[in-house]
Amino acid sequence: MQPPQAITLKDYFSPVFFSSAAPRISAAYGKAELLGSIDHVRKMVQAAVGGLDAKGLARFISRGNVVLIKPNVGFDRGPLMGATTNPLVVQAVIQLCREAGAGRVLVADNPIENPPACFVKSGIQAAAQAAEATVLIHAGAYDAPVQVRAGTPDPGKYESLGTWPVFWRPLQQADKVIGISPIKDHNLCHASMSMKNWYGLLGGRRNQFHQAIHNIVSDLGFMMRPTLVVVDGTRVMMRNGPTGGRLDDVKVGGVAGNPAVVASVDQLACDSWCVENLLGRQAGAIKYLELAWHKFGQDPTRLVAPHWHVYRDQGKIVSVTV
Repeated sequence: MQPPQAITLKDYFSPVFFSSAAPRISAAYGKAELLGSIDHVRKMVQAAVGGLDAKGLARFISRGNVVLIKPNVGFDRGPLMGATTNPLVVQAVIQLCREAGAGRVLVADNPIENPPACFVKSGIQAAAQAAEATVLIHAGAYDAPVQVRAGTPDPGKYESLGTWPVFWRPLQQADKVIGISPIKDHNLCHASMSMKNWYGLLGGRRNQFHQAIHNIVSDLGFMMRPTLVVVDGTRVMMRNGPTGGRLDDVKVGGVAGNPAVVASVDQLACDSWCVENLLGRQAGAIKYLELAWHKFGQDPTRLVAPHWHVYRDQGKIVSVTV
């Protein structure tokens, strides 16, 4: 008996025709007093994605596509705690995918704590159901070996993933993938944003990767070529991350002072923008950002820059207040 052939993940961005002159990062700021309104949060999401392209999500989603939404549902925490993705942001993205013509929308994650409890407590299960999406909660039967790189990873090159069990079932079905991550403090890697969010796609004994956290986070960015990333900056956990647990750990909009939703086609530059403009820290202090640039920054098939300042200087960052 031969072991099953390892799977290689598809490039979920390559089918999109995206102008080389278009913005790479788009931020939409809202009003704190309206954060409980799905209509207001939807306007923020719509403005953020619309800043990348006037067609909005219709630029990224084709009629009939199966779209996988990957939020952070990692912990058994309520939405106000900022440990998980704001469910209204998830609901708004699903609604806009539907309007863009998506045939099906899946919402999936592999939480660190009890998966069913995390989906309920975070409010993401109810949000997905309200927007008529299908929730896929992780089970071992849904995993498959995915080849992230050929051969054995070399720790000397800051590599963690060779072939590893990945939450394959939703990825297998998906034509497009949208990551929706909160931005928050993290006690090991300093900040958790869009690249760290892909950790929820790993199966197996993934806790071992915390011993070299920057290696694994940069490998996750190397592994995933998403259609789009959306960062939820509505409630930013400023300290005691990634779990938090106290309301005073959280600040609406972080250092920006107003709730924000950020959309980007470049997960690396987007993370550098968010860590400086929402969490208020220097991107140079985040080792995995540097490692990610070395791992896939020279890939001509990707839209990628080492720092958001590159796009600022090119006039490819936009922002709007709704």
